[in-house]
Amino acid sequence: MRERTCAPNPNLLESMRSVGYDLNTAIADIIDNSIAANATKISILYFGQGEEPYIAIVDDGDGMDDQTAFEAMQLAGNSPNENRASNDLGRFGLGLKTASLSQARSLLMTTLQDGARTTLRWDLDAVARAGEWTLEQLNEKETLSALPQRVHDAMPVSHGTCILWRNLDKLETLTGRSLREIDKAMDELTGYLALVFHRFTHPYPDDDIRQIVIDINGYPIPQRDPFLRDNPAVQTTGVQRIGNLGATLRGYTLPYQNRLRDEDKKLLDLSEQRGKTLTDTQGFYVYRAYRLITWGSWFRMLPKKQATKLSRVQVDIPNSLDAEWTLDIKKSRATPPKIISDVMKRYVDRLAKPSRRAQQFRGRRKNDDPYAPVWDIVNDRDGVFRYEINRSNPYIASFLDALTVEQQKTFMEMAKILSATIPYEDMQSRFAMDQRADNFTLNDDQARVFAKQMWTLNEHMGLTPERFVEYFRNTEPMSLCRNGEMILKEVSHV
Repeated sequence: MRERTCAPNPNLLESMRSVGYDLNTAIADIIDNSIAANATKISILYFGQGEEPYIAIVDDGDGMDDQTAFEAMQLAGNSPNENRASNDLGRFGLGLKTASLSQARSLLMTTLQDGARTTLRWDLDAVARAGEWTLEQLNEKETLSALPQRVHDAMPVSHGTCILWRNLDKLETLTGRSLREIDKAMDELTGYLALVFHRFTHPYPDDDIRQIVIDINGYPIPQRDPFLRDNPAVQTTGVQRIGNLGATLRGYTLPYQNRLRDEDKKLLDLSEQRGKTLTDTQGFYVYRAYRLITWGSWFRMLPKKQATKLSRVQVDIPNSLDAEWTLDIKKSRATPPKIISDVMKRYVDRLAKPSRRAQQFRGRRKNDDPYAPVWDIVNDRDGVFRYEINRSNPYIASFLDALTVEQQKTFMEMAKILSATIPYEDMQSRFAMDQRADNFTLNDDQARVFAKQMWTLNEHMGLTPERFVEYFRNTEPMSLCRNGEMILKEVSHV
């Protein structure tokens, strides 16, 4: 048998550009390398008015010596089967090259270690002209000439790395060449990085990582937290370990949207325009070595419904499980192996119950309670329900007692019309978009009017002042006033 060497054609570099990266996943892949290099600050810089287009990622990490830098620019310089440090976010040894060349035709890397600089560049046009794997090595003067001034100023003095993209043909094809379009793309990138690396920029107390700073053109990316861990209204479950695999699960049930504070909505980055609602973002949040890989999916274990939109599950996996999770090159998609998915399925079935309960007629008493609400829920067959005016409510009952038989009939006919015309579909649409309903409360003046009306009608009921206060203080609408009991005592002269 005769063996022949079959080296890849340099055109492979062109083919690698179609792996499937977009700007967000490409830059996130570069940031993974910076984190693995122990960086504490990572800056993304891009061109301004009048400059030739470029994007640069600069970090203050360990940097590389000449040989390590050369290996980093090799295709598949590391095997995916090698043992990695627990904080290594790499996988296939392709991320730097495929991510960069997916967006630009020129990839320059300049790195410092102990003050010594190495600069290497892949230029697809130069490779095409030569027909060979020609990796360019730049000297100090050529490096300074290649770096935009702002990028040069951002470079650390003794150790760190800069990745510079030029000739942004793929990016320009998708977004256009204008600075306004690039600004819009960078705004979307800001939100993406804020979520994907949120545990690095704002670590949880039990995260075994150090905090890093990520900024874009000098502006730090905002804080994000899909679980609102600082909100006391969030329901959490204990950490569940999955065998001896090093993987863990932790469940969260967010508060109903009416109880979300303004800062909560910022942390969740809810946006109807970008399809970021509570319904859209429910599901598993899978972290590999604290870096968010995939989110907003139940992996076909549950359908996405309104009833579970408050449920979130934090899934932490070590990088030693990459093969089992079939992690892709972009590190933006992973599928749980059966041994883990079985545990996840049982876990999420239990977790969904608090989310459903949190959205059931919150804070309102059922019609079989002693103090009935103004609106009654009528459950029909086949899961159909409707609202009707509740005649057992003391206010409604007192009002009806003061009317003639004919007036009572007219009032109840009007109540039926009001019940039948409740805009259910519009309400459902607004709640699906996480709009908040106005929590109606009575001010003291409004409550005093109601109280006086009820005290006047009390002559038909014959309640003592004390019984009158006890009867109405926990009943709608007086229960919606903070000083309701005091006002009831005032009008009844208790």
